[in-house]
Amino acid sequence: MWDNLGLKDSIADIEKSGFTIPANVKRMMEKGGTTFYRLEKGKKQYWDFASDSYKDIVYSPNMIFLSNIKADKSKVVVSNNAASLVDIGDGVFCFEFHTKMNAMGGDTVALIPQALEFVRKNGAGMVIGNEAGGMPPAFSAGGDLKFMLGLAEKKDFAGIDNFIKEVHNGMKAIKYSPFPVVAAPFGLALGGGCEVCLWADKIVAHNELYMALVEVGAGLVPAGGGCVQMWRRISESIVPHTDMLAVFLAAFKTIAMPMPSMSAQEARVKGFLRPQDRIVFNRDHLIGEAKKEVVKMYEEGYVAPANLPISVMGQDAMGALDSNIPDMLAGYQIAPHISTVVRRVGYVISGGTAFKGEKISEDAMLTLEREMFVECWKTEGSQKMAAHMAAKGKPLFI
Repeated sequence: MWDNLGLKDSIADIEKSGFTIPANVKRMMEKGGTTFYRLEKGKKQYWDFASDSYKDIVYSPNMIFLSNIKADKSKVVVSNNAASLVDIGDGVFCFEFHTKMNAMGGDTVALIPQALEFVRKNGAGMVIGNEAGGMPPAFSAGGDLKFMLGLAEKKDFAGIDNFIKEVHNGMKAIKYSPFPVVAAPFGLALGGGCEVCLWADKIVAHNELYMALVEVGAGLVPAGGGCVQMWRRISESIVPHTDMLAVFLAAFKTIAMPMPSMSAQEARVKGFLRPQDRIVFNRDHLIGEAKKEVVKMYEEGYVAPANLPISVMGQDAMGALDSNIPDMLAGYQIAPHISTVVRRVGYVISGGTAFKGEKISEDAMLTLEREMFVECWKTEGSQKMAAHMAAKGKPLFI
């Protein structure tokens, strides 16, 4: 705290207020110490009162701090104003967001292909992580609503459609890249921040994790692949002969009536984390543990997942959903305009006009997701909800 105030600049005011400056702090200043902590050549140091000199802080080898690494400018290998690719050693690179609340917009999406191409040519794999502060901190609070609102206000729905195509192409490139990608979420992992994790090969999450697909609260369907990946995860995790309609309704409620998880354990119960995903209790270890997983997968001979078709419930599911929505309205579980939004969610995860048990391609489901997202933006209700969410940070129920 004293470093943030400015040690030298604050001394006079502190003494004027009647407080005594400790003798060891005065001696520190006489010996040339200007801060209690400093970053020197990529290493964090502290002032050691016993030796009257700066010494390196000794960290656990499990700890990786991007701020320390980035002190060496050569370690930032690809960058723009929204994100960077940082060399964290052993052939592993960290894709780091650094926008306000780490919201994902056009510049973030634009950097993904460049980052993946660099890792393909030069590395073993990639971690998606950052070191955001705050209470709670934001791994990513979602997509950049203001960017989308600007397009919608100009009625540039083709622009929105093209942007979501770019998002889908970027997310698919993450999933099907020839090297392992591990997401390291913590704190707020909402909307787009949640979706980018769903595309990763593995998640290493901090225990304090508030994860959800919250787009419905802004009058939109999740369109970064959230609908498709959640349905795939939930539907493929169940045992044979399970009541698939019950599975469909559970997946629908997770997306359409979102409540963020209160921990990584609850995120696992909701289906965001799979059995193979890990939970870390010390956030200082998070990026280091994610890096370990990348190295392990690479050394074991990583092979990208096959792009398999997805089994859907089809029109049978939509029939069940259409019979439930009036009850949800009558019970004030959803508002009138949101009922049209959640029906679009159901349309996507049911496979549209497909039949029960039919298998359709991931690309076909992503097309449905993109189309429903654009349709939402064309409505006055969704534009009002999105504008309210962007300005107030909370949903508008209409």
